[in-house]
Amino acid sequence: MQDAPTVEGAGAPRGRAGGFTDWLPGAARRRRAAGDAMIRTFEGWGYGMVATPLVEPLDTISSGVGAAKQTQLFRFMDADGALLALVGERTVSVARVVATQLRDGPYPLRLCYAGPVLRNQPPLGGRRRENLQAGCELIGAGCIAADAECVALAAEALSRAGLGGVQVDVGHADFLPGLLEGAGLDASDRERVLAALSGRDLVAVEEALSETSIGDAERALLLRFPALRGGREIVDAAAQGLRAERPRRALGELAQLWDLLMAYGLEGHLHLDLGAVRDWDYYTGPTFELFSGELGFPLGTGGRYDGLLGRFGLPLPATGFVLHVDRCCDALARRGGEAAEPLPPALRVAYAAGGEAIAIRAATALRGPGAAVACDLEPSDGPPAGADLYVDADGAARWWDGSRWADASTAEAVAALAGSTNGRRAT
Repeated sequence: MQDAPTVEGAGAPRGRAGGFTDWLPGAARRRRAAGDAMIRTFEGWGYGMVATPLVEPLDTISSGVGAAKQTQLFRFMDADGALLALVGERTVSVARVVATQLRDGPYPLRLCYAGPVLRNQPPLGGRRRENLQAGCELIGAGCIAADAECVALAAEALSRAGLGGVQVDVGHADFLPGLLEGAGLDASDRERVLAALSGRDLVAVEEALSETSIGDAERALLLRFPALRGGREIVDAAAQGLRAERPRRALGELAQLWDLLMAYGLEGHLHLDLGAVRDWDYYTGPTFELFSGELGFPLGTGGRYDGLLGRFGLPLPATGFVLHVDRCCDALARRGGEAAEPLPPALRVAYAAGGEAIAIRAATALRGPGAAVACDLEPSDGPPAGADLYVDADGAARWWDGSRWADASTAEAVAALAGSTNGRRAT
């Protein structure tokens, strides 16, 4: 995956655009295998595959994503003058499909997808502008069991793609806003405190709180917010002294989610992180991120977004997640693992002058059982190095049995190669 070399001459390639990646044959196959493993896992849990366009009307995307993400859109105008954009994520597209074509259910709807997304962001620190994503949306279910299913499914999909043992960090998007509202802060104070918490700047948090009338219990909790991370005991610790219903309800949902995820077998991989700061304008309930030790970026993110479908005229609860396939490939490379078993090298069929038609038929026969076969494009005088089968114009053949050339008819050689498990390759 390297830039094309600079070549002298008019019209010569000068390299690729920043933030985009060339996936060469081995890496491209591993990338595809990782995505395929995820999709097979999704379908094994009852999720139906949908495919949506890479291009959406700008107003469709804008209605579903926040202002910050709108600034990252690749925008353009089509021949009819309509404003369009390349999708930077696919949940909005799935929401559009459900609201316009699957309104009648049956609910809950379980949908999955895979495809590229593009974001117009500076390619700093190796950040990609184009990424392959795979994800699921569970629409029409407002219960914690739906959130637990998505968390467990995301972890299993990563495991099936070769990334077992990931860490899952779970938070709740409504806990902090509910805490601030319950403490009596007005909208401007809440916005100031949330901004300080987003930067994890405790000095700024303390300064913001000093200008409010927040109670002692809430103040103490907010000042140790980044440290509110651990096991189920975090729920009980955070609930001490809280009287407002909204944050207590969020903590109760996290406790219920924890218990369900233990049933899914995530013990030892699950952490509660009440200090996780996510998009409060988008997420409405439990949120989660999945990490491996090989990368500092999450391999996947998800959560509950009960407000999105309503923007398309279909107010339904929903939860889901997205897995970043390219990051998963990065993690696999650093881990030294593979997304799939490598293919054996392609068989090579060579031929003497006048034997091209026989070679083509032999290669076709070998491909029938599923072997990868490459046929030479020009004749050669005798079996060339690297060949597995060499045919003459009269149908006589020689095939490499792993240690020597064996004489046979073409049909016999094809049958022998098709059934051979020996190491091959003439030298």
